[in-house]
Amino acid sequence: MPDTRWEQYTTRVKFAPGEYPFHEDDPGEEMYIIHEGQVAITKNASDGEPLVLGYRGPGNLIGELSLLSDEPRAASALAVEPVTLLAISRDDFWRLMRTDDDFRETVMHTLVETLREADESRIQAAVLERDLFARLVSLSNENDRLAELMQLRQETLHFIVHDLRNPLNLIMTALSLIEHTTNLDAEENLAHLVASAFMGARRMLNAVNTILDVEHLDQGSVPLERTPLDLVELAQEAAEFNGPMAEARQITLSVTGGGDLPTVMADRERIERVLYNLLDNALKFTPADGQIAIAVKADDDQAIVSVSDTGPGISEDQRERIFIRFARGKEGRGTKGFGLGLAYCRSAVAAHGGQIWVEESESGGARFVFTLPLVVPEQAAPARETPAQADE
Repeated sequence: MPDTRWEQYTTRVKFAPGEYPFHEDDPGEEMYIIHEGQVAITKNASDGEPLVLGYRGPGNLIGELSLLSDEPRAASALAVEPVTLLAISRDDFWRLMRTDDDFRETVMHTLVETLREADESRIQAAVLERDLFARLVSLSNENDRLAELMQLRQETLHFIVHDLRNPLNLIMTALSLIEHTTNLDAEENLAHLVASAFMGARRMLNAVNTILDVEHLDQGSVPLERTPLDLVELAQEAAEFNGPMAEARQITLSVTGGGDLPTVMADRERIERVLYNLLDNALKFTPADGQIAIAVKADDDQAIVSVSDTGPGISEDQRERIFIRFARGKEGRGTKGFGLGLAYCRSAVAAHGGQIWVEESESGGARFVFTLPLVVPEQAAPARETPAQADE
């Protein structure tokens, strides 16, 4: 049950099973605390069936990120049983944050309690994963081992998506509260700390969302929200966001492109994530005093974006393998990671009707290149991998 102190600040609203307290892309004018019942947090899908991201019960906050960021809802909330919510408007929330010490304490208490519940959930997930590993080791039949291994992968993905997404959202919420209630202009060191924490949390949330999206993109079950997209502007924003990390590692990060480059019709969120994943990969393997260059250009009927680095490069026999889910290279830069970031890039680009590949850069490092059609194809075929590839 939520802290009873919330009731003096909120109004009660009730929803029957099947009703939506809010929909994806709605304005975030209110935050809710679940008083009774359970809701599913969902994303829209092209086949009409919602993609369930997780479930929230009594005491959980929902809709808080949109309220804090002043952005549209990133997901929908669906009542799966009779639900009573405690609602507070954006204006009331910030007025109380500025004027009421008890209210601030109530907000932070709720965040701490929710994080504690998330920790307990992760412990339970770790126990289940350990038991699954034990069963895997005990099997002698190769086919049984393979089936159990695939189940283990799914359990691991479920753990990452559903049990890490909630605490990450809470971290973003807490950082937003600090940003909005503290005079960061007068506290330069604190401002830098908050900005760094935001960047780290966003990277982690991006990784979790990548895991969630890659399977659905391959299945063609995620609709693309195509809007006019300026790729040069997107590249500059990505470079600016990653600038502090590049500077800390003494890496030069540059963007080239412009002129008469046409605007493409693409899903901004997903192409942004492609670019961020490629930059994150380049930053991971580029040594100090190295260089990373983002280039955008047009060639006939397609836009071409490349991310080049001065890292160790990728051997020719590994250049296809690194785009396969769960696969990792046998040596060098391909041996790190969970094997999903580049798989997501391939799936997202293919869903737009484009292509992605890696080649050797002029410095001997890696150059990742992806294309997007300037004319929207009638239907882009999703990138798929064979069972053999998935098990490599």
